[in-house]
Amino acid sequence: VREWKAAETLGIDARLCTETELPFPVETALRFEGQARFHPLSFLKAVAEPLEIYEQTAVRSVQGKRVMTDRGVVTAEQIVFACHYPFLNVPGYFFMRMHQERSYVLSLEGTPRMEGMYLGIDEDGLSFRPQGDLLLLGGGNHRTGENSAGGQYQRLREAAKTYWPESAEAAAWSAQDCMTLDGVPYIGRYSASTPDWYVATGFQKWGMTSSMVSALLITGLITEGKSPWEQAFTPQRFNPSASARTLMRDTAQAAKGLARKFLTPPREDIEALPRGHGGVVEYDGEKVGVYKDEAGEAFIVSVRCPHLGCQLEWNPDEKSWECPCHGSRFDHRGRLLEGPAQTHLTE
Repeated sequence: VREWKAAETLGIDARLCTETELPFPVETALRFEGQARFHPLSFLKAVAEPLEIYEQTAVRSVQGKRVMTDRGVVTAEQIVFACHYPFLNVPGYFFMRMHQERSYVLSLEGTPRMEGMYLGIDEDGLSFRPQGDLLLLGGGNHRTGENSAGGQYQRLREAAKTYWPESAEAAAWSAQDCMTLDGVPYIGRYSASTPDWYVATGFQKWGMTSSMVSALLITGLITEGKSPWEQAFTPQRFNPSASARTLMRDTAQAAKGLARKFLTPPREDIEALPRGHGGVVEYDGEKVGVYKDEAGEAFIVSVRCPHLGCQLEWNPDEKSWECPCHGSRFDHRGRLLEGPAQTHLTE
């Protein structure tokens, strides 16, 4: 109801209702009219047509107007950090002001066709989004590095069979995004000391919407030196009343992740680890991460995140090592999947 009243105040077309296309009753739903639904990759393809884009070129550092990559140095008057999670810890200190969360999706065939898109806001809520003849069923949100028990895909599969027993799974995948202290993205100047650097991050899993805001806002800052939305999204903000509780929780989580490598004993040894599973074990007197594949081959990696040293945790749903502090992820061989870490794990 509070969101509905806020929408009314802003002139957004919204109304409360109880009738939906969902396969279960709801107490209340807030309906927003005139929503757009489009394929993000088709959109990106059209946007990218007039651009010259260089792929597979990792940026290692940025100094002033110089961008150092593993294939050469690029010089630019303005630099935009649109890399999901800002990998430079200083300035900006974004690692102190964000954490990352994951969520999971099933693509289903053979379900009744839906016209609307639905987001469940309850704890453990589900989301529903039609795409052609498919239905995308999402859920299973958790902080990155906090899914040692697994079962997120299984929960979605059980929901699918409950609501649509004749449905079939066409595909399954997961996603990850940055979460800010106050629930508002960081869009604008990277820091007060770097006026020609800009950043767009902390989209809170609203990537298509927030990316459009970022494009308009940063374009205005670069071309005109200002934007009407600059203060609302500025990365330099800190609102104690909105952020204090989240800051304390994130700080405690980072402290716990750092303490794990010193205080937490290894949970099992390599011989006891079942095939197809991963975990923290003792090997040659040290804690290491081990994944044992179905053939019995063991892959041993360091469980120290190369970003800031937190102990990694195994995610059985994705068979990946994940950092509970800042969200870096690595495959079972220790190869970097996503940052802010910039290097692979040591073996």
